[in-house]
Amino acid sequence: MWWRGKGGEVGDTPIHSTCTLLLVTANDQVQCPLRSHTSVTPTYIQRSYLWMRDIAGFSPSSRFCQASFLFVILAAAKSFFLPLPHIPPRIPGTLSAPIMSATNNNNDDAANCGHLYGFGVPNHKPSILQTITAQRYEDVRLAQAQVPSSELEARIAAFDQVHGPPLNLFERIRADDKPIALAAEFKRASPSKGDIALDLVAAEQGIKYSKAGAAILSVLTEPKWFKGSLQDMEDVRVATEKGLQSSRSAVLRKDFVLEEYQLLEARAHGADTVLLIVAILEVDRLQRLIKTSRMWGMEPLVEVNTLPEMEIALDAGAKVIGVNNRNLHTFQLDLGTTERVMEAARKRSLSWDKKRGDILLAALSGISARADVVRYERAGVSVVLIGETLMRAADPLQAVRELLGLEDSARGSNTLIKVCGITRVEDAMVATRAGTNLIGTIFCASKRKVTGEGSAAVVQAVRKFGERTKRVLPYVEEIVDTAGAGALAPMSPEWFAHWQKELLRVTRRTPLVVGVFQNNSVEEVAELVEASGIDLIQLHGDETVGFAREISKKTGVPCIKVVHVPHDAAAATAEGLGKVLAGLQQEEGGKEGGPIALLLDTSVGNQKGGSGAKFDWSLAAMAKAQGFPVIVAGGLLPENVEEALSVAQPFGVDVSSGVEASPGVKEGGKVTDFIRRVRTFK
Repeated sequence: MWWRGKGGEVGDTPIHSTCTLLLVTANDQVQCPLRSHTSVTPTYIQRSYLWMRDIAGFSPSSRFCQASFLFVILAAAKSFFLPLPHIPPRIPGTLSAPIMSATNNNNDDAANCGHLYGFGVPNHKPSILQTITAQRYEDVRLAQAQVPSSELEARIAAFDQVHGPPLNLFERIRADDKPIALAAEFKRASPSKGDIALDLVAAEQGIKYSKAGAAILSVLTEPKWFKGSLQDMEDVRVATEKGLQSSRSAVLRKDFVLEEYQLLEARAHGADTVLLIVAILEVDRLQRLIKTSRMWGMEPLVEVNTLPEMEIALDAGAKVIGVNNRNLHTFQLDLGTTERVMEAARKRSLSWDKKRGDILLAALSGISARADVVRYERAGVSVVLIGETLMRAADPLQAVRELLGLEDSARGSNTLIKVCGITRVEDAMVATRAGTNLIGTIFCASKRKVTGEGSAAVVQAVRKFGERTKRVLPYVEEIVDTAGAGALAPMSPEWFAHWQKELLRVTRRTPLVVGVFQNNSVEEVAELVEASGIDLIQLHGDETVGFAREISKKTGVPCIKVVHVPHDAAAATAEGLGKVLAGLQQEEGGKEGGPIALLLDTSVGNQKGGSGAKFDWSLAAMAKAQGFPVIVAGGLLPENVEEALSVAQPFGVDVSSGVEASPGVKEGGKVTDFIRRVRTFK
């Protein structure tokens, strides 16, 4: 066995400090560990070894052979191979796992790389993060061939002369006068969400964020998956400085930084700071990049997702640590990650107070509502990073002010939106990306009817977008009042108010798919719920409260019950609707459980729903006044939804034919216009 131990720099070629093991096996095959950084290729080593064996007649077990082999390799490396370009480490899974023995060197290697996903696991399949990382190594190699480091250093000097030196991230966050600082992100796309906002201009969006009071402007510069660029970042820096220096927003290069060269790129294009992701960096590489970042005047934002990664960041001396609530290997989101990971700092008796702390903490990913920001404020977090929510916002300035509590939320921001009659995955994605809360698929007789398989395809796409793999809103009958008044009575105003909050909370960050049924049997509904994976059941016929309770208990999936309101104004009276609502609890099974929400839809003669006709919207306002928040459907269009919101004051709105090009085929422009009008309604 031949080891290359802890090292430093030889000429212009970095020698990575991770130990590298080359093992000549019994069948004369040279194996490399998955973290190999050597510039001497296995093919060259193998040929050298076989040449010695065949020419000199040495056996593999000969000590003289082994010593001679080592001498040849070292001489070759010195003469020919050390000047070669640095070869990045292989991502786990691209080579067989190394054969480890109980040596100190192997222990060192595990300490350096043990936190990396898949390290030491045979046949590990690279995650999307590791796939992106491998591509970025290749991108860096190509960039170095086009623009040498010396040219970037000259650009840095020229940029600083015109625009001034970078801001210190730690001090910029401390100088922010709000309880929690905002890092507003420019992100055109992502691997999990696809295209988000390709048409937005980085400089224009950056100006909006800056005017809204963002302390940090995060700019994605990765080109393939996030469709960003270094030019985007430079444009944001130049557009937002406006002759200011200490009071301007700090510009963050959000990327997969792996090499010192990328730090030079960042500085040459106006970055004040860079993101260093512990999940893709060996310990010694992280330490080196932190040191080099500071040498170039940038205090880095060091990203972690787990307790071991937090320990590594603290040991490396990170001062600004961002906790990513999204696991970048699986893209699963958990907003509780930040609170769990900060325990590592608490155990070390470190303070993360925004003004006086030893370190500063940032919460990254999944933050979409004022309630999320308040949660992290209470935990003592200094910064929240928000990207997708702001990129999709019709008015980013207003969205920022609402998130930070500087302005009351627009009424429409808390309105549930359902786009129903979805038959195609592409239509579901248009509505989802535009910000809908619910996607409706219809199983009953309709021009928009889908099969269980068709609905399942929609469910799968929506779940992937929402970064989840299962249902997230289980049916519960016994709900305890948080004020200590005991269990809430099913079908009571308090019951519906509780579920209203739950629906809004859950669907802010992950849309749910609703299956619409009409007068089916329990068995038929249960079968389609299982086949499709839908999150909610909508009962659109004559089903009773007891039926809703029975199907929810059987499937674990909550129900929405439709109340049919006659199109004829003479028949649709406030008194009649009031009796219906008051009688819900008195129906069979109503005192034990039932639907979690009510939807008012227009009936025309014997046709219950799907008529495109509207009812007297003031009846919805009356229901709300009696303590029954309702979703309004029937006859809604982009052109009249604001009137409906004003008159009905509903909990939610449900649109179908009003945003279609033809039955079952949505028109993207109408869908996005409808949702935009709702969200900006004041």
